[in-house]
Amino acid sequence: MVSHGTVEIDIPSRVDLVAVVRMIVAAATNAVGALEGDRLDDLRWVTSEATTNAIQANQSTNGNGRVVITCDVADGVVRLSVRDQGPGMPEHYEVPDITHPDRLLIEGAFGVPLMERLASACQFVTAATGTTVNMELYQ
Repeated sequence: MVSHGTVEIDIPSRVDLVAVVRMIVAAATNAVGALEGDRLDDLRWVTSEATTNAIQANQSTNGNGRVVITCDVADGVVRLSVRDQGPGMPEHYEVPDITHPDRLLIEGAFGVPLMERLASACQFVTAATGTTVNMELYQ
């Protein structure tokens, strides 16, 4: 098993590139043997959700912003970072409770709760120049 590897992907804000990003991140992680089975699937999910949210954030402003995805694997830990150039998250954003029955009546807004549940650690750093989501996943 290789103990270290980093991949950085810089994409325009286009939803059709989410599958490509997900494939590259999963393949790079799998190549060094950091995650397997369900945890590799979890990485695919959080990559898709974070990248989609970043694209939507960019499109909510001028639509021309870039999304930068960095995946670093060291000592069996996958560190995934997704950065946008959108307006930033609201100061007092509360993560919706996805287990509440009323959530079935609301379309969307599952990305942040999924990232928080599937990642071993999840942090949002927001500013006027955009948001960066930092996640760690362990086997």
